[in-house]
Amino acid sequence: MAHMKKITKKHEKFENFLSKFPNSGRLTADSFAQIWQHYDSNDSGYIDEDGLDMFFRDLLQSMTGDKNITEETVQDMKDCFMSAYDDAGDGRIAITEMSNIMPTDETFILLFRREEQLESSVDMMELWRNYDRDRSGYINADELKFFIRDLLKKKGKDVGDEKLEEYTAGLLTIFDKNGDGRLGLKEMARILSIQPEDNFLTQFELKSKSMSYKEKQRHFHKVFDYYDKSKTGAIEGDELDAFVKDLLEPDMEDISTTQIDLFKKGILTNCDKNKDGKIQKDELRLCLGLYLDMDM
Repeated sequence: MAHMKKITKKHEKFENFLSKFPNSGRLTADSFAQIWQHYDSNDSGYIDEDGLDMFFRDLLQSMTGDKNITEETVQDMKDCFMSAYDDAGDGRIAITEMSNIMPTDETFILLFRREEQLESSVDMMELWRNYDRDRSGYINADELKFFIRDLLKKKGKDVGDEKLEEYTAGLLTIFDKNGDGRLGLKEMARILSIQPEDNFLTQFELKSKSMSYKEKQRHFHKVFDYYDKSKTGAIEGDELDAFVKDLLEPDMEDISTTQIDLFKKGILTNCDKNKDGKIQKDELRLCLGLYLDMDM
């Protein structure tokens, strides 16, 4: 069904999706989320490629009422708008940039403006455990409300239950790609603006292919220090969860903490030689050799 949904989105290219939202001032968070989800046609987290052309064609038709718009006119409008609103200059539209073109609830857009980024996968797992209150391995709608409320409070905004419901629905529309009404780790990572290229372990694996043995050893120590956030000399608790998440992430569409816990048992069985439920530096060396086929 998810695959069919994608095909349908592509086939709606010449239908004006914006006509579903009459121009009546600021869009609600839910309407804005629906528009964003529609034009983010490749689920990149941006409006780019085909979605960009589709959006400007529909926007121009909505503004003029003309259904016979030429590609040249669309291109002219796109060039004009991109020069004005593409603040990053990367040839695509981010959610915060989109809110300048299609004004919406400013408090909702605050959820996408992050002055502080998480420093590591360990921070991500700590945050996850804080909001996965029923330990289901997913963040459900009620748990997401707590996250939204806390995030907005940090920004000096206190919203009522009705707005929390609306913002929760909006985030699920944008980020719940499989439509199950909850967020897995990868979906939550996108809300937190964590990109696949931020995976520390994957970056180490890629870079190590061109490293000498001595360089590899130096970077191995950096990997251990990255996950041993508590500086105890062992990777444990949320640190170990973060390591397992980063290990699994490249090969899985989405990840739940249930899957992490299962894979973690296998890692501890194979690599935890002193059976203390933690991974010391020499045991991490063994892990990387077993699971990433790296000569450490």
